[in-house]
Amino acid sequence: MTVRTTYFTGLSPSSSIEPAADDDVFGVVRRPRDFIDQLVDRNIPAVAPPEPLLEAFKTVEKAAKLNDESIPAAVAWDSVDYEQRYRAHIARTGPAVVVDELRDRARERDIWLVCWEKDPRWCHRRLLAETIVADLEDVELVHHPDPTTIPLEVDDQEDDADATLADFAGDA
Repeated sequence: MTVRTTYFTGLSPSSSIEPAADDDVFGVVRRPRDFIDQLVDRNIPAVAPPEPLLEAFKTVEKAAKLNDESIPAAVAWDSVDYEQRYRAHIARTGPAVVVDELRDRARERDIWLVCWEKDPRWCHRRLLAETIVADLEDVELVHHPDPTTIPLEVDDQEDDADATLADFAGDA
């Protein structure tokens, strides 16, 4: 079995990745858009970053961009202690139940975790996926895009939060 992560644009018709018909595809965002229902089986906001953490990250990231930092997301990630705070969030009772359910599902079939951020290095879905597979044998973790293929020198984050249905409609 495999746990895969990607961002919404990664599932667009122009992308080379596509979940198999029997894969479970889960959005893991706090702020979904209507069109994501066409891309995921369901959205699970319980394992999205808590609102205060998300707001802190976005605020620091915006300031880092204005300050011409080369990787604003990395600055924000470190500044708000994102990893520790998010891991504490998903260890809480409600989110932990969801994580256990996702872990059980990953034992049975491939699952996808999808959110807005392109780069998994600065994204909660990487931490969520790592938590899900931590105690599982024979379950692979694959990120799309592969973080080793994304240059560190350039901030190529795509903020899909401004995406619309037209971005996913293809050439129809």
